[in-house]
Amino acid sequence: MHNIVEQSLAELRQIVHDLGTEGGLVSPSIYDSAQVLRLYPPADCRPGLDWLLQQQQADCGWGDPAMPHARDVPTLSAMLALKARDCRPAARAAIAAGCTFLRDHADCWRGVLPDTLPVGAELILPYLLEEAVQAGLDISPEPYATLIAFGSKRRARLRQMQIRGGSTHAHSWESFGTNPEPGLIDGSGSVSHNPAATAAWLHAGSATAANPDLRAAAQSYLERCCAATGLNIPGVVPGVWPLVRFEQAFVLYILFIAGLLDHPALRDVVHNQLTDLLPAIQSVGLGLSDHFAADGDDTAAALLVLKAAGFPVKLSPLAHFANENHFYGYRGELHGSVSLTARCISTLEHFRGDGGDPAPYLQYVLDRQRPDGRWDHDKWHGSWIYTTLHAVLALYDIGGHEAAIQRATEVLLTYQKPSGSWGTQEETSYGILTLRTARRAIPCERIDTALARAEHWMYARHPHSDAAVGWIGKELYRPYRIVRAVELAATIPVASECLS
Repeated sequence: MHNIVEQSLAELRQIVHDLGTEGGLVSPSIYDSAQVLRLYPPADCRPGLDWLLQQQQADCGWGDPAMPHARDVPTLSAMLALKARDCRPAARAAIAAGCTFLRDHADCWRGVLPDTLPVGAELILPYLLEEAVQAGLDISPEPYATLIAFGSKRRARLRQMQIRGGSTHAHSWESFGTNPEPGLIDGSGSVSHNPAATAAWLHAGSATAANPDLRAAAQSYLERCCAATGLNIPGVVPGVWPLVRFEQAFVLYILFIAGLLDHPALRDVVHNQLTDLLPAIQSVGLGLSDHFAADGDDTAAALLVLKAAGFPVKLSPLAHFANENHFYGYRGELHGSVSLTARCISTLEHFRGDGGDPAPYLQYVLDRQRPDGRWDHDKWHGSWIYTTLHAVLALYDIGGHEAAIQRATEVLLTYQKPSGSWGTQEETSYGILTLRTARRAIPCERIDTALARAEHWMYARHPHSDAAVGWIGKELYRPYRIVRAVELAATIPVASECLS
């Protein structure tokens, strides 16, 4: 046990030291890789196409089966890339099977749009359906009518706007853009930190030829993206990059909720990161990088950890993301987020003596607890345990909501597997952190027993990590350092307690 603690602390220390380097590390995106391979392929796209073929699931679709509404975008984009760039029999067979999958799968789009709609789906999916029809793929747009109607209105509005680089609008520019203006390229050399949008901008060709320096920057961006995935396959890229501040703020936030922000083995590297983070927060907040629009999630996480560490920081940037009864990440979002609002509630509570008042937003979280005790349907993460953790943290911080925490605890105990896990290592880590918080509010032997089983399951897998994806972007993805940090942080305090 002692060795596990030491190894975990050493690995976590290295992660904290490395935060933001290489622009951040993140899993490859099927959608963005397919768009790059189709619209602006590398000199040799065969390795990328091989990778794309390998991502097809047993049911012949692409994307994680655990989240049905996140599968159409990667499936359609993969099929379009293979049709455009790969004439091998295996590619033709994959395309035909993909068409069958989409026909069988499309009914999930009929009716009301889900809260967990992937980022930009109302723009990207109709665009891909149009491309598929033009390419002669046997796909019917009819089941997607609700989404298409909504997306058509948004695309029409966006085409009338002055879209600039580093904005959330430009992040999905490939799905509606027609004029590749120079102002779309941001300080990272990309179209709003997105490889698909950047590849589409480069694909415009003659329209961007008058800007050779910007073209070179965009080309360099796509090449550098490949390293962020850890695969280094030309054309295989993440869905968002760089994400320096997102990685930095969220890992520090994880250390805070796990009680590790001031751990002696981490103190110096944590201080260095906090010192670097402080001046990055502008009056409008903090974005996923210094070249991207500020958002409520990164702003709340950064303010909370800086305040907890005793840094001189003002609450005022968070006000930019306050709605009547909840908080949003970016203005104009289709759905709210329980996890984001809960994080903001915790931040407001920690600023209570400096103008923070979480009361106007508390009911939003309480009202969204399901009868069985869970919180789910979050727009930024596919796991209900992730959302439940943040709700429980907020309720514990405020105090007086033991009944809601008790219901959340009961459902966690119900869904815990005989092995002690809740599925993946990431989800099990969220479960452990939730129960540790609940134990402080409602201590009981059943929680202790469940924690011991979960911890044993985590220790048995140390130091390995699974490859599950759960974060929601244009498709599901995995921010490597953030996820690994939560896996380690969920282990270290308990191991330390066992040694004491």
